[in-house]
Amino acid sequence: MNHSVAEQFVILALNPDKGRVTLDRIHFRYPLTGALLMDYLDHGEFTIENKRIIPSFRMNGEVVHDMVAEKIMKSGRHRRISTWISRLTNKSRLIFRELTNTLEKQKIIRIEYKKFLNIFPYRRYWFNDKSIRTNLIEQLREILIYGKQPGKREVMLLALIEAARAYQILSREKGEAKLLRKKNTELLKGDVISAEINQAIKEVQAAIAVSVIAATVASHSSH
Repeated sequence: MNHSVAEQFVILALNPDKGRVTLDRIHFRYPLTGALLMDYLDHGEFTIENKRIIPSFRMNGEVVHDMVAEKIMKSGRHRRISTWISRLTNKSRLIFRELTNTLEKQKIIRIEYKKFLNIFPYRRYWFNDKSIRTNLIEQLREILIYGKQPGKREVMLLALIEAARAYQILSREKGEAKLLRKKNTELLKGDVISAEINQAIKEVQAAIAVSVIAATVASHSSH
């Protein structure tokens, strides 16, 4: 599947039977931002030094890409990954909308526009072919259960699965999520890709975890 890490994460997160994201809001928004950063790292748009982003973005006309590039490039100093995940997650609605629009253009999904009580608009996202999501899940299961060698993007995606605590997406039976998490933890500790990418994944993953904890505490304290 020749899709970006962020697109694949959205494909996994969408429930094909309900037409909406299956993860809770906090555990979806922050990893989604992390997915974007992983894609940009993969494309050489920035490097990481001392856990800080050193940008080298090139504007390409894409709404989300250029929004992220402008914010990071215009920053007065090199900031930590966790800072950018926190700041960019405030644009999660825009990020999600643009990614789903891209998937619709690729004919992966179709977007249904609806209104609750004929007043409040919302969207539902339906797969044109559910096997796209099923096959992606199977690829990740083969890595975790059968030891298939993962590629770089697959490792990035599995790091996001861990950050989002989204093992229920990959599970087929009760109790399997715990096993999948154990195997994934072991995989992510290993040296399956280059040291630079591996270190960057760990830093992005840690930043996502910190952001999720902070958002969860803030959410609970507001009630």
